[in-house]
Amino acid sequence: MAMGKPWRWASCLLLTLVAQAQSAGLAEAKQELAAKHYAQAKALFAAYASAHPESVDAEVGVGDAEIGLHEYTAAELTYRSVVLKQPLMWRVHKNLVIIEAQLGRWEEFDRERAVLRAARERGADDISARESDVIDSFDVGGKHWIVREYYLPVGRSLTRYNFENFGADGRVKEYISLESAEAAKDAAAEGDVLRSDEQARQEQVKDFALDWYTGAAHGAIKSYPEGEPKYEAVRADVMRWLRSQR
Repeated sequence: MAMGKPWRWASCLLLTLVAQAQSAGLAEAKQELAAKHYAQAKALFAAYASAHPESVDAEVGVGDAEIGLHEYTAAELTYRSVVLKQPLMWRVHKNLVIIEAQLGRWEEFDRERAVLRAARERGADDISARESDVIDSFDVGGKHWIVREYYLPVGRSLTRYNFENFGADGRVKEYISLESAEAAKDAAAEGDVLRSDEQARQEQVKDFALDWYTGAAHGAIKSYPEGEPKYEAVRADVMRWLRSQR
């Protein structure tokens, strides 16, 4: 019996060292992902996932790296596998929204947004009605645009979507908003008319406008008097207008 104790101690030490080595492998993969070394990160995450098929973190990491590599079809398959195991992992659903936009699969795009909307409406954990989601990105005329959706219309103009172009300093240089036409008009006439989230929640936006803004000027692109248009229609209108400005 006396000889069994050192053996058990050595076995425990070995298991601890193996666990630490495995954890270090996952940490290294995350570091490569943070550094935007997507190919290296994908290889490391994939190796870890292969050795540890129960690791959801590793599988999510593979999907994150695939998005960075613009491997959207592969990323979709990876994330679909994740949500089968963890259906309440909202970050993955948000990434699926971005992927479906890149693939132009608008029905799937709307379906994933509906999942997030339902979660917010029922007050699910780890997701807030007050946060915004990045849902899309694209390039026009050498400029990169990021699209942000607001579940609750926000700000003085009750904005639903912002198409944002950033400068080298990381600040927004110009943006295009789908917003309440009436609220935007009032804001322009009265100055900064700020609304709380609760006010925005209670207000029913009936007519929408697509407006552009820079630090020095703003103007109208298009109006939607019959109510909120589908996102893909707004996206097409924005891209058409941007191309006309070249």
